[in-house]
Amino acid sequence: MNKKYTILIIDDKVENLQYLSSILEVSYEIRPSLDGKQALNALKFLTPDLILLDIKMPNIDGFEICKLIKQEPNLKEIPIIFISAFDDIHHKIEAFDNGGVDYITKPFEPKEVLARVKSQLEIAQSKKTIINLLEVQDIFVKKIMHEMNTPMSIISLNTEAIERKVGPMNEFNSIRASVKTLSSIYGDLSYMIKKETRVYEKKEIKILDFITSRIMFFDEIATVKSINIDLELTHEFNIKMNDYELERIIDNTLSNAIKYSNEDSHIDIFIGIEKNRYLIKIQDYGTGMEEDVDVFLPYYQQSNENSGLGLGLTIVKEICNKYDINIEVQSERSKGTQFIYDFTSVVDKGNE
Repeated sequence: MNKKYTILIIDDKVENLQYLSSILEVSYEIRPSLDGKQALNALKFLTPDLILLDIKMPNIDGFEICKLIKQEPNLKEIPIIFISAFDDIHHKIEAFDNGGVDYITKPFEPKEVLARVKSQLEIAQSKKTIINLLEVQDIFVKKIMHEMNTPMSIISLNTEAIERKVGPMNEFNSIRASVKTLSSIYGDLSYMIKKETRVYEKKEIKILDFITSRIMFFDEIATVKSINIDLELTHEFNIKMNDYELERIIDNTLSNAIKYSNEDSHIDIFIGIEKNRYLIKIQDYGTGMEEDVDVFLPYYQQSNENSGLGLGLTIVKEICNKYDINIEVQSERSKGTQFIYDFTSVVDKGNE
């Protein structure tokens, strides 16, 4: 047996409560209230699925009641439909600005009331379903991360131990490259999960040293495809931002450059100043992309052959937006792609 949705109706006119109750009580459980303050107190003990709320009432009006409800974490998701004799655009806009999801004018048309109530209840239920799915997804991803971490460490340690016994082999480089690829994916997942709760403190970063360390990290991955990573420095500078967030920017860009490069090719990295802009450019000479492609969309994948999670560049864009780092992407099909990052907004000019 399906549970009946509960609807709280707040209106200081008895006749309105009776009429709305007669329309809705066949399908829903109705909780009528003539007093806004009493209704607010009742919400502490009973949480309805939807609220029908009159605007003009004594002591406290509907807009103020709605504001107070939206301030409570356990109540703010309840859909509130305003009911009023006011039919002007000003009151309707104010209703939506204060958190209402719909607006019904008096005199009430039974079919309209039923349709609007049903629609908002379905939307609210869909939101709950999505929230539950996201919570399950969050737990699932955290478990995946936990399960990934230990095997990666074991693979790395055992690869080194075996290599010491049998000597260097290309296969060992491939294993290490794969582990580093997994490590980069792990970093993206970790950022996605922790970004809302973790404090990312800024620190001074020597950009040349940082980029050099990331090139060394990706060296084995690039070597598997016989790709050389060349670095050009015309002007060294320091920046001030969180090093883990900078790592996500550089790692995802380098990872993509390697992924979409042809074998026996190279990647160019430029650090310097052009037209008073402090730039880092990462250029590959691989597959390139079609024009008007938004690579920063969530789950975007350039091709099925090299598909990944499709989260990396979305994370890059999010971090760059946070620090006002401008991104320019230049690409030509079959000729390669260049990412240009303008770090001017985070340059520590006092240490130049």
